[in-house]
Amino acid sequence: MQSHSISVIGSGVVGTATGKGFHKLGHHVTFFDISNQRLATLKNEGYDVASSLKHAIATSEICFICVNTPQNISRANAKTSDFVEADLGKHQDLSQILSVVRDIANSLNALNGAAKRKKRLFVFRSTMVPGTMRNVVLDYLERNCNLRRGKDYDVFYNPEFVRQHSALKDFFTPDRVVIGQENSGSSSVSDLYAPLTDKIILTGFEEAEMIKYASNCFLALKISYFNQISMMCKKMGISEEEVTQAVSLDNRIGSYGTIGGPPFAGACLPKDTEAFASFARNLNMRHDLIELAIRINKQIDETNSQKVFVKQSHKEHLIEESEI
Repeated sequence: MQSHSISVIGSGVVGTATGKGFHKLGHHVTFFDISNQRLATLKNEGYDVASSLKHAIATSEICFICVNTPQNISRANAKTSDFVEADLGKHQDLSQILSVVRDIANSLNALNGAAKRKKRLFVFRSTMVPGTMRNVVLDYLERNCNLRRGKDYDVFYNPEFVRQHSALKDFFTPDRVVIGQENSGSSSVSDLYAPLTDKIILTGFEEAEMIKYASNCFLALKISYFNQISMMCKKMGISEEEVTQAVSLDNRIGSYGTIGGPPFAGACLPKDTEAFASFARNLNMRHDLIELAIRINKQIDETNSQKVFVKQSHKEHLIEESEI
């Protein structure tokens, strides 16, 4: 396998797993993040870090963008003069994406000599609603970058499916790898994943974006469904464990998300369900299932958030979410 120079922009859970994973596969990886603390930690672990995004781009062939797309953006933050479709940001906070895309254009425009002649690939891993890659990322780069997409640089969308507490393990054991791109056929990006799986799906940008949301929102639906089953069992005074265990033995259903009690939480499912419901409304579609899952989840969360005290060292102690 050919070794590549890779940079990772955004060194949180996804970015760190992505960079460490490709490093273990034999590639040269450089991390960049706006958090000096994250970079210091990675440097202390023996990884290379970049002093700036411009430096990270200039020294790499393939750049993975793994910045956050949180919930609830203020539309005032979207500069519509630069991004004609920036109102996609009403579904999610695209401020970090917009910042990186501007920096990519500026960095490419500043290249010269041999660095300018080297083709670069930009691979976005951040979760974005369908249409964002084409109408925000590609649109801005093509209007503001002096270099030519397809010839001097190219852009891909590679959604991640890693879990927060086992991200590196999940990187090495993917159920599938999804790569959204403009043109059909394999690329250096799909070649990167060849040692990990043969289930590499090459598709369009919008399809790849939809695959990510369809996957996450289905998991949220499943968790909410079994939470409702759990509440019904408790109401009837029957064993929810026996019910859910028997149901989960069905290979079509599986065990993930069938244990009632905790709401879906973490860094992804809450924000992704809200963004997808908002996206559906923007298409003039009622997405009753997703909105129902959100309501059930809030109901469970409110129930579980009631003060539960346990005796610890003769003191009352409120159980926090991180302890449950």
